[in-house]
Amino acid sequence: MRPRPLLLAALLAGCAGPPPISGPRQASELVGRAAGTPQRCVLIRPGVSLRVADGDRHTLIYDSGRTVWANHLGAGCGFGRDDILVTEPTGSYHCRGDLVRSIDSFSKIRGPSCILGDFVPYSR
Repeated sequence: MRPRPLLLAALLAGCAGPPPISGPRQASELVGRAAGTPQRCVLIRPGVSLRVADGDRHTLIYDSGRTVWANHLGAGCGFGRDDILVTEPTGSYHCRGDLVRSIDSFSKIRGPSCILGDFVPYSR
């Protein structure tokens, strides 16, 4: 039995990746803030974790008091808004070179692994 072209096309269409993001995006948490000097590491505080930025899935945010730290990931690495981030720090700091990976919160399927870059402080 030969597959029907229309059925085959419908099945393959379901395999397509997400549409490309048009133009540069900015994390809403950084709007109205000025960037400071990038740092290699940020201290891990109890109850605070890295999260995916609103509006930019290639940026991770770490809130620390009045300062918002951003880690801008490379273009080939990004996470979904509902992904669970798993970090593997080597001590009491999140640092450039640390590994962060994701797990889809619904399907529990592992997502991409990324290496952190510098942390950029943003303040008002």
